[in-house]
Amino acid sequence: MSRSRSPNYPQIGLKEAVQRAKSVYESDYRSSLTRALTAERLGYSGVNGKSLAVIAALGKFGLLEGKGEELRVSELAVRVIAHPPGSAERLQALAEAAARPDLFQAIAQRFPGKGASDGTIRAFLMTQGFIPPAAETALRAWRETQQMIAQESEMDPAASVISAQPPPGSVPGNVPGSAPGLRRAVFGLAEGEVVITAPVFLSAASVNDLQDYLDVFMKRARREAGLE
Repeated sequence: MSRSRSPNYPQIGLKEAVQRAKSVYESDYRSSLTRALTAERLGYSGVNGKSLAVIAALGKFGLLEGKGEELRVSELAVRVIAHPPGSAERLQALAEAAARPDLFQAIAQRFPGKGASDGTIRAFLMTQGFIPPAAETALRAWRETQQMIAQESEMDPAASVISAQPPPGSVPGNVPGSAPGLRRAVFGLAEGEVVITAPVFLSAASVNDLQDYLDVFMKRARREAGLE
């Protein structure tokens, strides 16, 4: 009798994946490593089920790259590691990594926003071929990833939303002096102007990530204004 196999998914969340990638980077920077040596840098005695699962997870997040036996820390991972927590650059890199796993894209598209309960997502995973233990692990990795993005966004909620002050009278559209394909929205408030710049075209996963980020921004703004 064949054993049931669940679809591929990262078995750890993004926070742990970043920590693991950092341990490899601090040892060998972006040098190519064998799979066995990569496992050792990750804290394992060698190639086994656990180390392979972590290596696979880092690959799904785009933090490790390579083919066959040659692996190395990716440019995306360096962008996460190099920039301080809460910075716009790190948040953008984290958002890219969080959207890489195919399963996470499917969950974001099926359940936009934050309304879905664990039970609802768990049921969805089981209907997609996940056995219950794997569904639980995948759900935990998804939640931990979303929590990391939210926590780092709260460190500096204005970092990747507010840009330089625009010229008077600016309206949503292409950003002057910037690469094409960007647009800017300007909101005039009593205290000054709030400026948001974003690509004109966003994927469904990116739209969901942006919504989550703006929810965190508004939550903190309401708290600081005494509305909560």
